[in-house]
Amino acid sequence: MRKFRLPIMSGLLTVLLMFTACAGQPGSSSPGAGSDGAAGDKPVTITYWIDPRFQFIEGMEDETKNYGDYEKIQAQKFMDLHPHVTIDIQTLTWDDLPKKVPIAIAGGTPPDILRDYLGRTAQYAYEGVLENLEDLLPQEELDDYIQDYLDMYTIDGHLHALPAYAWAAGLVVNKELWTRQGKEDLLPTPESPYWTIEQFDEAIRAIAEKNKVFPYAAQIAVSQADQGILNFLWGFGAKLFKDGDYSKTALNSPEAIKALEYLVKLNDEGMLQPSAVTTQHGELDMLMWQGQLGSYSDTLAVWARLNAAKEEGKTKGEHDLVMVHQPNDERVSNGVPVGPTGFAVFKQDDEYKLQWVIEFLLYLNNTEHQQVYAKGAGQFPVKKSAGVPMEEDVNYKVLQKIIEERGLEDMGLTHPKYAEFRVLLQPEIQAVLLKQKTPAQALEDYEREVNKILAK
Repeated sequence: MRKFRLPIMSGLLTVLLMFTACAGQPGSSSPGAGSDGAAGDKPVTITYWIDPRFQFIEGMEDETKNYGDYEKIQAQKFMDLHPHVTIDIQTLTWDDLPKKVPIAIAGGTPPDILRDYLGRTAQYAYEGVLENLEDLLPQEELDDYIQDYLDMYTIDGHLHALPAYAWAAGLVVNKELWTRQGKEDLLPTPESPYWTIEQFDEAIRAIAEKNKVFPYAAQIAVSQADQGILNFLWGFGAKLFKDGDYSKTALNSPEAIKALEYLVKLNDEGMLQPSAVTTQHGELDMLMWQGQLGSYSDTLAVWARLNAAKEEGKTKGEHDLVMVHQPNDERVSNGVPVGPTGFAVFKQDDEYKLQWVIEFLLYLNNTEHQQVYAKGAGQFPVKKSAGVPMEEDVNYKVLQKIIEERGLEDMGLTHPKYAEFRVLLQPEIQAVLLKQKTPAQALEDYEREVNKILAK
């Protein structure tokens, strides 16, 4: 399994931008698809499936109130440029993405373009159902990408999808809850976003109110929340894989046992959200918007969701969200999870249609759209010409600082069995909180089942 590094550090980006300031013209698609509206342009319909990512885009709030609105605007502009092309957009829910796409693939009716997380698109690459993009894209286009992202998206020597933006996750804290208690000094600062488990424990107990304020949330209801629980485990020194060895999991360890014992203690003492084993992400957001939640593992996208909730009148009181690092044991210097999203093109039988699918792909991922994606999703752009759209955002800088100083953690995203072993952790954590298993038993069971999958 290939190991990777991800240079999102501001210094590197500054150097890159010095050489690429003129690359990528905003709002333009690539040349070479034929003249618009010419008699020889046959009608083409392109199906484009998306995740529910963008809402209330800056400067377009009234036009983008719903998920999918921004993408429809993009599609309409492309169709205006190329009247013979029809773009059919379908917005999938987060629950639908891991279900509907595999069903469509099995039925022979996948979309032409899918925007989704690397952990899922990589699996479709291993199934052999995607176009290899390295020979379909202009070299000048590929040269505009930070190379490490292209490396992450290269599987068995082929670029299986085109990266669009990437999240990094830390711990999002509603500082307002501590300020009310005069305890904000217990929290980390942007200049020093780190804290120990002991400091974290003292801080969360300072704001806890029985059945009213819950200092910390751990999302373990669904496997798609694996970054959060892994982020927690890494803080104690546990690792999913060790030193790039993908033949077996390393999670069953004294460090992970200690982490789960602490998680059980937090749950037993009312420090976690109610019904922790079944709470969905939307419910955690609602607790945060209502001023009842102190912290949870999340990305910069939480600020966009908060703004959307404010627009919809779903918030209560004041919010002062800040990004810090997950707490860590004194001897641990853990990094953060990172997850890119990209555009995958499913195999095409019609070369003429493929030409226009690629044309639309290049349009979707041009410099202007990259900048909108980064701002709208609270994520990092992957093209050099996109610059650092959120460089004035203090929370963006905090994540950059953590990445630069602590690095990244391995979630096994591009492992061919990722989709199979990803779903095994959450049920074991649920069993621990329900007292159906001890932490040691749960980790032993997890190790056994994961290693079975890895040995196949």
